[in-house]
Amino acid sequence: MVTEKEKMIAGQLYFASDAELVADRAIAKKLAQAISQTEDKRAREELVKEAFGKTGERVYIEPNINFDYGYNIFVGENFYTNYNSILLDICPITIGNNCMFGPNVQLYTASHPLKPGKRNSGLELGKPITIGDNAWLGGGVVIVPGVTLGDNVVVAAGSVVTKSFGDNVVLGGNPAGVIKTIEEEKTTDLLAEARKQIDTVDQQLVQLLEKRMAAVSLVTEAKAESGQAVFDSSREAIVLEKIAQKIENPDFQVPIIETFKAIMEQSKDYQRKKLGDK
Repeated sequence: MVTEKEKMIAGQLYFASDAELVADRAIAKKLAQAISQTEDKRAREELVKEAFGKTGERVYIEPNINFDYGYNIFVGENFYTNYNSILLDICPITIGNNCMFGPNVQLYTASHPLKPGKRNSGLELGKPITIGDNAWLGGGVVIVPGVTLGDNVVVAAGSVVTKSFGDNVVLGGNPAGVIKTIEEEKTTDLLAEARKQIDTVDQQLVQLLEKRMAAVSLVTEAKAESGQAVFDSSREAIVLEKIAQKIENPDFQVPIIETFKAIMEQSKDYQRKKLGDK
């Protein structure tokens, strides 16, 4: 037997007064209140992950937020919504990666029968809302049941979106229409520019590495005279620690350290060959 909850999520007529749904809404209300009242952003993020059906690693919700069930909301990576969001998730609300919502954004999957007899009986229904990647919804935007928006869509503040639109458009008005299209970024030009920068840096690195190897040659001569071993673990640890302290971007810490380890390994191989070590 199909439950009222299953009917609801499928977009069929259902009774919202069903005991299971009443209990689910009570839980959702407590979670929404906890999210809105929690000042610590990390703790708030964990509550959002608990409440929503799916999120990315990074999701940021400003207070206040209201939703019907929570478990019908699916958001991608880097989701941000400003103050006073309303997400009526009778049916699934699916939001892509890198999406930003302004204050007072309202997404309504919930609807009611047009005929008053059915409406007065307590029957309800809904339609899902889907939003692609890189969307930006301005303050006060309303999206009604059944709307799908493509990737890279921008919706002007105060707009009411009543139908679906594809990728790369700016929408505005009530009902919202296309104001302009967004030209796709010229990724090939960006790639060429990035590679050009790498080539310039590589030329500088070659010169610096030659200077370093010249210094390694002097070290090799000194070790040959004193009879010291090629490998000095304490010296290598000190060098790596100094390098680590100079790295400003933590994302680059591991690859830079590993690169210097490889450079030092090549330096040791060079010394071994010069000193005749096997």
